[in-house]
Amino acid sequence: MTATLIARPAAAAPKPADVIRLWAPAAAGVELTVVVPFYNPGAALRPTVQRLAECLTEAGVGFEVVAVSDGSTDGSEQTLAGIPGVRVIVNAVNQGKGAALHTGFAAARGAWVGFIDADGDIDPAHLVQYLLLARTGGHAGVYADKRHALSTSGATGFRKLVSIVYSTLVSVLFFLGVRDSQTGCKIFRRDVLAGLLPSLRERRFAFDLEFFVAAKAAGIRDFVGAPVRLEQRTAGSTVGRSAIVRTIRDTFTIYTRLRRNEYAPVARKDLALAA
Repeated sequence: MTATLIARPAAAAPKPADVIRLWAPAAAGVELTVVVPFYNPGAALRPTVQRLAECLTEAGVGFEVVAVSDGSTDGSEQTLAGIPGVRVIVNAVNQGKGAALHTGFAAARGAWVGFIDADGDIDPAHLVQYLLLARTGGHAGVYADKRHALSTSGATGFRKLVSIVYSTLVSVLFFLGVRDSQTGCKIFRRDVLAGLLPSLRERRFAFDLEFFVAAKAAGIRDFVGAPVRLEQRTAGSTVGRSAIVRTIRDTFTIYTRLRRNEYAPVARKDLALAA
């Protein structure tokens, strides 16, 4: 049965010590937690989550799906009723994708923790492939890499141009060794995610980038990019031009924090505690 929880966000901007940690104890039998953040996704949400649950069930993976409403006002969380293995958490106020992910991670009980966009442009079956790759390769995490030679993308025009420009900007500023920080399908080892979360402050779309920046500062680079097939979105996207501008601004904020060495001390300390 699907349970709905209410998580009321803090009013003040988060500081490193205040950022939500993974606090739910790991649960036997839950190999993978998948967090699905969403904000007014409309009709795209239920098919995405249902497909996700079906793929993981068919693969024999012990899983849970934590769907987090980031202050949605369209009632979309109600459409998830009856999907096995799904919990719904509702943030009362819209804060951004990163904030919704923090909420979901706090409830995660899996040995591996991943997330996927709710918009339906990425087949959830990819997460099964990524889990297998992570397990067999002993990686810290696996991320969807639209620049992989085997990837295909339905993006055209303005969206494709923005992706190219942003990827170039990230490469110039951070030298991450991660070719695609922003495609919304990733999986991480629980201890790695738990150790890095306290150093992450981004609450919007730059969360993904900040994760990899903090990981590099902590000496963690064992992330592997995997092929992904991106479909052309027809509905449900919440990434408009204003969000793109904010993400670029947040990217330079992350760069400033990195230059001030604000990530390494926090990340290394908390990784030691999580080990």
